[in-house]
Amino acid sequence: MSQLKKRGSFLLLFLLSCLAALTLHCKFEIFGGGFPDSPLLNGLNKLSNTFTSPDFGDLFVLLGVWLMLRSVWEREGKTDRGTLLFSLALSVALVTAISFKKFDSAAFLFANSYQMLVSVFCIGGFWVILYGGIRCLSFLLERAVHRKPGEFWRKYFLPVGFFVIFLGWLPWILMNYPGSGCPDSMLQLKEFFGVEPWGAGHPPLSTVLMGGLFTLGRSVADANFGFFLYCLLQTCVGAWVFSLSMKKLQSMGIPTGWCLAGVAFFAFTPLWGTYAQWVEKDLLYAEAALLQTVCMAEILRKRQCGGRDVALLTGASLGAVFLRNNGIYAVLPALILLSLWLKGKNRRRAAVAAVTVFAVYEGAVRLLYPALGIAGISMVESLSVPFQQTARYVCEHEGELTEYERQVIDDTFGFENMFGYDPEISDPIKIHYRGGDLKEYYGIWFRMFFKHPGTYVAAFVNKGYGYLAPVSQNIEAWVQEEYYDYMEEIGLYHVFDVKAAYVLGQIWYLSMNLPLVKYLCTPGLYTWIVAVLVFLLARRRRMGALILFVPSVMNILVCLASPLSGAIRYELPTVASAPFLIGWACLFIRGGTEGKQG
Repeated sequence: MSQLKKRGSFLLLFLLSCLAALTLHCKFEIFGGGFPDSPLLNGLNKLSNTFTSPDFGDLFVLLGVWLMLRSVWEREGKTDRGTLLFSLALSVALVTAISFKKFDSAAFLFANSYQMLVSVFCIGGFWVILYGGIRCLSFLLERAVHRKPGEFWRKYFLPVGFFVIFLGWLPWILMNYPGSGCPDSMLQLKEFFGVEPWGAGHPPLSTVLMGGLFTLGRSVADANFGFFLYCLLQTCVGAWVFSLSMKKLQSMGIPTGWCLAGVAFFAFTPLWGTYAQWVEKDLLYAEAALLQTVCMAEILRKRQCGGRDVALLTGASLGAVFLRNNGIYAVLPALILLSLWLKGKNRRRAAVAAVTVFAVYEGAVRLLYPALGIAGISMVESLSVPFQQTARYVCEHEGELTEYERQVIDDTFGFENMFGYDPEISDPIKIHYRGGDLKEYYGIWFRMFFKHPGTYVAAFVNKGYGYLAPVSQNIEAWVQEEYYDYMEEIGLYHVFDVKAAYVLGQIWYLSMNLPLVKYLCTPGLYTWIVAVLVFLLARRRRMGALILFVPSVMNILVCLASPLSGAIRYELPTVASAPFLIGWACLFIRGGTEGKQG
């Protein structure tokens, strides 16, 4: 009987492995078939076009999936229901995201009965892979051995990590000296020099840093050196913060090898070098956000919040809050939960940090900025999702609009502008907002939802699929080969031959297209990393450990409300925190001393 059971399990695992291997060959296209007069021939024709041709690599994929499933089965002998449901949710999200990426709709899933069968097949294949992968990851984290670092690494890890990351980014900031600009940074420089009125749309602290360093460098040498100083600043700060995060893991017992792998990720992934030479606010904000996470981790690990901890946490939190406008939404909830989790005097001290950050932020936004003549943040920035939903509704159901709905939309945006709808970016709609009271708009937006809720859901997914699953690559930070007119006006020019910029540009391009490597600049991957770690910790009820994930979770939610689908720069704080969060979760998942504290 036991022999029969073994054969049955072997056959089942083999069939599931075949399902997974076939799914990886799906073209994810919609085919009508070439034989409409013969259902049988038409179905076979569609089936043959649905998958790419197999090759010898499939045997290794099949073997790999089978070994993974066999390892899980031999260890547990049954399915884990929680992981089963969670991996199914990820699989559905993945196939849905692929459909919206390719067709701007759920057509791959629901175009016809054949597509429904294919989509169910693919969901099943990814389900198998994800279930096995998550269970194996759980086993790996549970069995992770925590070691004390050797004497050399204990003393010198931080400076070694700093110089490795710094040297990894140095070619990027030197070969394209003085750096690359973008429309946002140009506007900030114009604000600093009085060409444009100051506004809080871009954080004033970031504007002051850019403009101040530019002015300092220009007075010392030239405009190029001033522009370069900002690249040098974010390179030095990043090398220190990223190395510090890995050093903290090492001091908590995570093996030095993993911490060095984290250093290598920051030093040699082209994503980071590209951002180092890009004059923009995002990298510096991500660095401040990670520093704030590291400060919180120290408090959570000790269950104590001393005076020094309060000062460091408050300073790092304020840096994150004032280097990007949505930073407050990631920082403040984490500080509040930290205060509630601690007890006694430690709770009061953490509460002081939370109250201080909130008070300083509110004081700056409501009192300081108006006093300095800095225009406030436009409410339009937070309305990308409803604006996209309205535009999609108009494009798909124009004939069902009432005269009143049409008039309100016309008063708010200009009705004809709705047909400029781009499913992946809200700017073509958002720029036409005419201001004024949105009360009537909210009213029709709410009523229209009940008429076609599917349209609203589709608009939301279409603008956020890149953050929901690892399906799209978009570094966005670029290597600038030709400067904008304003950059040339203020004295910026390429010092080295433009061929150097071409080389960096090709590396930038390859990093988004090479197999496996491309996933390092895929925002959805880091969403999944956070989701899987949160799932594993929640199952073990490590609530204290979960507090550290709040900034990253909030950052992901902000990304889903952002103007652009799948831009990794919006998710950069989560990307920067991922190596630290993996090590942090390992401390608690294994159920050791640190886990009991959680």
